[in-house]
Amino acid sequence: MVKLKSHIVYPKKDLILIIFLALFSSAFAFEQNFVQGVELKTYENKLLEFPSFFNPSTTLVSRGVSALDSIEVFRNLAIEYSNNNNVDSAMLYIEKYIGATADMSIINDHLFSNINSTDKYLEFKEKYLPKFNFMAIIYFYAGFLGVFIFIILNIKKGVDRLGTFLISLFVLFNSLFILHLSLYVINYQYHLPQALLMTATFSFLYGPLLYFYFKRINYNYKFKLIDTLHLLPSVILFVSILPYYMMSPLEKFNILFDGKNVLQSAAYTVIIVKILSLSIYAFLILKMYRKNKKTINSKSNDTFCWQRNLLSLHIIYTIAYIIYAGGITGIVNFQPLFHLQIVVMVSVVFYVAYIAYGQPEIFKGKMKLLDPLKLFKYKKSGLTSSLSLELKENLLKLLDEDKVFLDNDLNLESLSIKLNTTRHNTSQVINEHFNMSFSELMNQYRIEEATEILKRDEYNSLSIIQVAYEVGFNNKVSFNKYFKKQLSLTPTQYIKSLRA
Repeated sequence: MVKLKSHIVYPKKDLILIIFLALFSSAFAFEQNFVQGVELKTYENKLLEFPSFFNPSTTLVSRGVSALDSIEVFRNLAIEYSNNNNVDSAMLYIEKYIGATADMSIINDHLFSNINSTDKYLEFKEKYLPKFNFMAIIYFYAGFLGVFIFIILNIKKGVDRLGTFLISLFVLFNSLFILHLSLYVINYQYHLPQALLMTATFSFLYGPLLYFYFKRINYNYKFKLIDTLHLLPSVILFVSILPYYMMSPLEKFNILFDGKNVLQSAAYTVIIVKILSLSIYAFLILKMYRKNKKTINSKSNDTFCWQRNLLSLHIIYTIAYIIYAGGITGIVNFQPLFHLQIVVMVSVVFYVAYIAYGQPEIFKGKMKLLDPLKLFKYKKSGLTSSLSLELKENLLKLLDEDKVFLDNDLNLESLSIKLNTTRHNTSQVINEHFNMSFSELMNQYRIEEATEILKRDEYNSLSIIQVAYEVGFNNKVSFNKYFKKQLSLTPTQYIKSLRA
């Protein structure tokens, strides 16, 4: 027997039990500090004993643990490690949970209050959470504006359908690309993984669309079967990336989230081919533009101001894309380069939108854009802007409906009388709104009328001189001169092209 201070006598076996309980009680607080870590580590080890979570043969299932349970394990482990201030392990299981669910809502400061001020957590949050800024608003506005312009241009009446469709499709693809890149600007690609490679198929179409648009408005070009070869690179690209389009949103998300960049080698190939495509077609368009400018021998005749601006934007975009490619391949390390190509594409959309709204006649092939150098030519004129627009509408009515240009005795004075205004005002309206002289405007309408007559004359019953007189010319020489000046073809060549 053992005697204690209380003078109570306990059996030896009871004393051993009491000592054990005392030791257990004194160690309880210590155990509380570590038990969660031990349990987490044990649980983690058990979890990591198994094969990949996505492997159907995983022993998690064989042991009665469902996929949903194992996803919850990742979440719970992340929270528990955060509560224990274990940043590295918490971040590891946050990533595992997101990779398994694509659920970014777990990045929550409230859930991870113990680590939400650490550099690693803040860096992770910065990398994956959306971030809006002023530039993104501009990009989204331009993107949706371009889609709107595509719709408006294609429902317009009285336009060259094929030419308008080509340029509107060019704008649409630019707009969709802007919207796609905007997802990366605001870091939203992880929340919309379905958009992966959304606009990749368009990569090789920008050049061909603009090239055939130029051919259409300059030569009234009609497509041939052989022209489908221009689509071949895009078809090959589409077939190559079709498996990615067929993936589930979670699979696409993991391509973005894993950071392994499984598309990198293919992306480099697409970049190189796109640079070649943009450059080759820019060269072909430039060659066509120079040829026509030399033939017409005028920098601002017909729609050349419009063509010049489009061509300039395309060349600038090609250069911007080359610089951008250097940035994403690591050749050039300068973040603003990412925005450069978007800014150029936004400029294209805004420019076409401005023309579609301010000078829609350009899509009819009848009008020319006002050269910016002539904006202030009539600054001191007494002609108000409202009267100028009214006279313009009246003039268009005389030209389109009354066809006053068919009168071969028509001159500036007689036209002014029909407009009920002065010669000076008539000249100013023609210069400001059509960027032409009186004779250039009349002859342009006359040549267009001649082409319509030749199209209808299937049996060649009319001679060239008859057509010339019918549309308002006084002689065959002037008719031939202006016909070739406007279409880069003689009347005879044009007739042959119609019959080909």
